[in-house]
Amino acid sequence: MWRNGIYTGIELETPFESDVVDKLNCIQSGDVMFICSGKYPVKTLSRYSDTDWRFDTYKLSEQPYGEVNIDKESTVILNGDTLTATKDIFNADMVGSVMQIEHFVKAVSTSKTGEVIQRTEYVTRERHGGYSRLVGEDYNNINYDVEQFSADEDLSWKFTSHGTWNGTVKIQISNDNGTTWKDYRIYTSNNDYNVTDTGKVTPSARLKVVSDLKGGSVNVDLSLLPHSNYGVIEIKEFVDSKHVKVNVLNSVVENEATSKFRFGQWGKGLGYPRVCTFYQDRFILASSNQYPNYIWFSRTGDYSNFGVEKVGGTITDDSAITLPVINRKMYDIRHLIPANDLLILTSGNEWIIDGSKTITPTNCNLRTQTQRGASECEPQYIGNRCVYVQARGCVVRDLGYSYDSIVYYVTDDGNIDCLTYIPEQKVYAWSHFTTKGKYKYAESVAEGEQDSLYVIVERDFKSGTVMCIERFEPMYNADNNNIYMDCYIRQTSTENISTITVPHLIGEDVQIVVNGRERPIKEVPPTAIINIDGKAQSVAVGINYTTRLRIPSIEMQIQDGTLQGRQLTMSRLSMNILPPLKLYSGDKVCILPKFDGVYSTDASVCILHEKPYPFNLLSVTREIEIGGGFPNVTGL
Repeated sequence: MWRNGIYTGIELETPFESDVVDKLNCIQSGDVMFICSGKYPVKTLSRYSDTDWRFDTYKLSEQPYGEVNIDKESTVILNGDTLTATKDIFNADMVGSVMQIEHFVKAVSTSKTGEVIQRTEYVTRERHGGYSRLVGEDYNNINYDVEQFSADEDLSWKFTSHGTWNGTVKIQISNDNGTTWKDYRIYTSNNDYNVTDTGKVTPSARLKVVSDLKGGSVNVDLSLLPHSNYGVIEIKEFVDSKHVKVNVLNSVVENEATSKFRFGQWGKGLGYPRVCTFYQDRFILASSNQYPNYIWFSRTGDYSNFGVEKVGGTITDDSAITLPVINRKMYDIRHLIPANDLLILTSGNEWIIDGSKTITPTNCNLRTQTQRGASECEPQYIGNRCVYVQARGCVVRDLGYSYDSIVYYVTDDGNIDCLTYIPEQKVYAWSHFTTKGKYKYAESVAEGEQDSLYVIVERDFKSGTVMCIERFEPMYNADNNNIYMDCYIRQTSTENISTITVPHLIGEDVQIVVNGRERPIKEVPPTAIINIDGKAQSVAVGINYTTRLRIPSIEMQIQDGTLQGRQLTMSRLSMNILPPLKLYSGDKVCILPKFDGVYSTDASVCILHEKPYPFNLLSVTREIEIGGGFPNVTGL
């Protein structure tokens, strides 16, 4: 872990193998980084404190599913922890994946009676016979617990009462498997009322009918209407193509065969999402090996839930969404860029999803933009424009609907190509970095008021090949002690520094800068320790770096046409240099040697800089002499 350019000493073992490291796609939300690879389930890197960082697998409460099986002869049945199929539908790569199993549940009706039974006795009189009198009442109240059901849809119920009764009848509900009960419906009668009522309860709820009668008799009927039960299992062990061991995640009807089942769309055999982002409070994933053109939207505000929620059989606006990007050539989705609209870059074209309205399952429409395609190189959003590398890596393009920016591209040959991009001034300028070795990866990291470029470099040193994590020094530092070397380290102290250790440069010829002054080049000894002569509060040691600048030839209008193609010579050159250069700053005038009769059509300027200080060139002024017309060309 690095913080503001300083190594913290904290290291984590990555869950990713080297073959996918350069293909990871990340998006951050607060202190959690979500990481997609395509090969592994979605991972998270979470910060619990400055010294506590953790990698975890992102736990999904519900994932998207494929199409429902339509082969009526292909059924599955659950018995204990074993799921058995009539056909060969399982394989070893399914371990860890999930499966949804649907059963039809018939209507369930229950009837109970509550009554008050009066107990009497006969009293005999001597003169007038006898009579009956009330001596007590037996209260036979209802207290019936309806069994639990599980379904994805709300369960519909119907309740009716019959008879003549005085008292109260209640329907109670429990959402914690019967631990606590709350009144759900209350009905009261004084020998003058009976009930017919309907409603819906959430999946997995339990209902209970209780009564408190003062007199009479009541019969009640509670019916749960027919519904579909959607159970979910996780495959934990592969036995053979017809048998697997499972964990039941959501109640499944046992010992009853069904042909209505479907598999989750992610798994070891199917692949996992490769791309992720956040948009309109949804977590969005896209592009797996099996579904390279699919986009999956989580429920609104519920980032771990990619299941479709229904109320009364109707999909709600906050439900999860599975959206295939339909095109004839089945292009892979390579990038998702959240902006005013959601930008979708594929291997063959570009799309947007309109963000002017809230995205819902019924309002999620794709519109194609261009037919160029994007490479796997990560795009950058600059100002209000998206800059990306076109498929096959030969052209840089942008999409737009600002800022002075530099975009860095690591090339296959180990260099870095830099695009200075200022669209407001129509400036698009290229340069490139080379190094002793090969650049493998580059990432821009925000650090306070500036962005710093971090790179992974494969260095070929005399001591062997090593992989280095290096940070480009920002152009302007607070201490104004800029240095310009490659793969360097710097040590500062309020006391004198007598030695500096550079173990990564053993055997290399290195440049040394002490207190901002250049020292002679030395070879790093086997001990890796370089002795510093004299007093030093700042020492930097690194590899010498050479900068080459080529300023194009002049193009301007003259009285009889244009300067292009004319014979000319350059006699004087003035360069305006920013102060950090230790040799000089301001205007530097160079008197060039005069060569009589030497004219050329090329008035470009080449500048070579080998000193260990930044060379910040602000402007170049050239004095030229036009030598006449156009050069003689043989044959014309």
